[in-house]
Amino acid sequence: NIFLDNFFAKNKFLASGLLEDKSGGIILVMSDSIEEAQSIMQKDPFYIHDLVDFEYTFFAATKLSSSLSQK
Repeated sequence: NIFLDNFFAKNKFLASGLLEDKSGGIILVMSDSIEEAQSIMQKDPFYIHDLVDFEYTFFAATKLSSSLSQK
């Protein structure tokens, strides 16, 4: 998937995948704001073609794995 690969390469996506029941999926976005995450997701083909509903939840990570670097 070009959309996913592009944002993984930019270190904006940390993880993505389907929910166990396949009713949807999750993309974990590294961002300083929910507005930036929404702007990124507007480039998703599923968003562009209005194929799914999107929900956004912002959280401020208070602790990160040392394997994750904020870029």
